[in-house]
Amino acid sequence: MVKLGGAPSDPAVTSHIEFARSLGFNAVWVDSDQAGSWSAAGGRRPSLTREFRRFASRSGERELSLWVSINPVAGSQGLFVFSEPEGEERIVRFATLLRERAGVRQIVLSFDDQPTRLTNLGDIDRYGASAAPAHLDLARRIASRLPPGMRLWLCAATYCDAHLGAGEGPYSKPFLEGIASLPHTIGIVWTGPEVVSPSITRSQIDAVRSRLGGRPLLLYDNFPMNDGAPPKAIALSLAPLSGRDPGIARSVAAYLACPLPQLGASRITLATIADFLHDPAGYDPRASRDRALSRLLGPGASEETRVALDTQQIEWGAFPRDPTTPAAAVGRLHDPAFVDSFTWTAARYPGRIASLAGLSDAPLREDLLRAMRRRLALAQALPLAIEYLARRAAGRADAAEVLARLQDQRASWSSHPEALDALESFLSASGIPVAPARPS
Repeated sequence: MVKLGGAPSDPAVTSHIEFARSLGFNAVWVDSDQAGSWSAAGGRRPSLTREFRRFASRSGERELSLWVSINPVAGSQGLFVFSEPEGEERIVRFATLLRERAGVRQIVLSFDDQPTRLTNLGDIDRYGASAAPAHLDLARRIASRLPPGMRLWLCAATYCDAHLGAGEGPYSKPFLEGIASLPHTIGIVWTGPEVVSPSITRSQIDAVRSRLGGRPLLLYDNFPMNDGAPPKAIALSLAPLSGRDPGIARSVAAYLACPLPQLGASRITLATIADFLHDPAGYDPRASRDRALSRLLGPGASEETRVALDTQQIEWGAFPRDPTTPAAAVGRLHDPAFVDSFTWTAARYPGRIASLAGLSDAPLREDLLRAMRRRLALAQALPLAIEYLARRAAGRADAAEVLARLQDQRASWSSHPEALDALESFLSASGIPVAPARPS
């Protein structure tokens, strides 16, 4: 399974799903707001969007099953009341629409990253302070009311080994004590040892399944997506899948691949995930990475383009990705090694960007070039920013000359909004005027 990654009517999302299908993925994870609306916002009844119904129809033609995730707390903007029937009724009605009008058979009730303590007085009176009994009770009630042919999965607020811990926490203890009351058909969503797991072994999966009563597990693998990485980081993750025990394929009921927000840039990693899922025992990250690059380059790629893509993948081949943002770079202006690394970027990226313009896979090409221009804009500005800040601190009148050169650099990126945004974010965090008056 692969995450939808955006609105179903977005051409970039459609292209992403077509690519994933070509790799062998046969299911798509859809967040409820990408499918329609179930909450009472604006007094509306639960509904599905026309775009989602069209997407569901196309998915059925391509033999792609849809798994829709509903988050009661987040979806109601924190207003969901577990002890009252209205929210439950709306979720069941939404699930019925999904089954009848979109052919959806798998529903996920999600409480990921939501409060683990209740605040509504009626809820506290019924369940106590911990949210776990309320989450489990809602899952039981909804599972009993789903249309025939639908199955429920639960993503609790505790969704990895690190969250569960010894099972003595204010959420984890009542969760483990109460999970036996769930119908065995309800599966559990799990991310592995950590929220973002560098490695996952079969023994870890088997151990947690045992703790959860032997229930089916959906492995929500946050690779390459890293929830902890800032969205404005000036690097991507182009890493091949690694650290996954072949045995996990025999211990989970489903596997979810989570692409980056840059869907095109996720294609390298998604291709390697597909290789792993096709042949876990024979999977080799380096060989899979090479196959992915060859596929994305296409048969007509020049040697110059091949070298450029290979080099960029090596530079951004780590997982998790470099979390540095333009604003965070300001705190490292006094680090000679950090500044020198951008000197290398300023010298090499213009030529590499020109070479990657010949990359035939357009979604990958455009995502790479946008990210590389962001990094290049910062690299070109760093030495001038350091010089300007030093002159300004010394009270030198000629600081204005350097400021004018920075402004010229800013203007040179006007046709590339992402690069301009990165540069302006850096300048603003540095205390450097974004739009200075030019010296007379």
